[in-house]
Amino acid sequence: MNKTRTTLCIFVVALTASAADTKLAKNLDGNCSVSVPANWSTDSLGGAQSPDKKVSLTVSSPKHGLTSLAQVHQLAPTVYTQDKVTQDSGSEFIMEGKGINGKPNVYRAVPAGDKVCIVEVQYDNGDAAAAKAIAASLKSTK
Repeated sequence: MNKTRTTLCIFVVALTASAADTKLAKNLDGNCSVSVPANWSTDSLGGAQSPDKKVSLTVSSPKHGLTSLAQVHQLAPTVYTQDKVTQDSGSEFIMEGKGINGKPNVYRAVPAGDKVCIVEVQYDNGDAAAAKAIAASLKSTK
């Protein structure tokens, strides 16, 4: 039983430390968020940037036009022509490749009620896994 308590205690401490090391970047309306490291800068418009400025993101929830994943699936590949769709399901849409400005990116959209939450993470540091992890944290907050 002591072993179980010790394991549980370590798990809780690890979760608390992990949560303390992150903060949320939210879109303008506050209905979508992404977890980023605590030392990142964020703004009220849905932007966030790493301290070395090699990774940045924008989180959004369009009020018009893109209100479903089906619409995102239809439009996003025509805008992000250097991206490839890597996942397309009823619960998320993901593309990876190069963004409009030619930087490597991860683009992810998830449902948010009668809207969608979208994040584009751009990275110049070669760390695609970290960019994917940040994009994977996208969620609807409402």
